[in-house]
Amino acid sequence: MEHQTEKLKIEDVLREKGVYIGPTVGVSMLPMLKNRRDTIVVKPKIERLKRLDVALYKRGEAYVLHRVLEAVDGGYIIRGDNCYADENVPEEAVIGVLTEFFRKDKHYYCTDKKYIRYAKRRIRTYKLRRFYLRVKGGIFAFGGKILRALRLKK
Repeated sequence: MEHQTEKLKIEDVLREKGVYIGPTVGVSMLPMLKNRRDTIVVKPKIERLKRLDVALYKRGEAYVLHRVLEAVDGGYIIRGDNCYADENVPEEAVIGVLTEFFRKDKHYYCTDKKYIRYAKRRIRTYKLRRFYLRVKGGIFAFGGKILRALRLKK
C-alpha cells in the first residue's frame, strides 16, 4: 500500500476547515510574532481588509503575513511590522486574515483594544524607527571604516 504525504497548502486548509492554525516563520512581524515560537489563527478573507488588519497573502509560492497600511484600488499597501519597505499586494493574492494568536502562554485577539493600540503605534512610529536604523547603521559603518583605517596603519 502506497502512503501519500502530500503537504496541504494553507489556502486548501482555509477552504476545507475554515481556519488555519499554525506556527509563524520569519522575523517580519517582530516584535508581535516571534519566529517558530508563536501560533497564528487565520480565517479566510471574506470581505475587503481594513487598515491595521494582518493579511496572509502569497508572493509566488511563499506565504507572507503583513499588516495592511491602506486599502487601495485593486489591492493593498502592506508592510511587516519589522520591515521598512511597503508592498503593493493585489486583492486576489490575499487568502486570509489574522484573527488571533498565541504568544508563549497568552492568547490575543486582533479585536482587543490593547492589540489595536499596538498596531496603531507600530504604524505611527515607523518613520522614527526607520530613521534610528539608518543613523545606527551609519554610525556602525563609520566606526568600521575607522577600525579598518587603524588596522592598515599597523
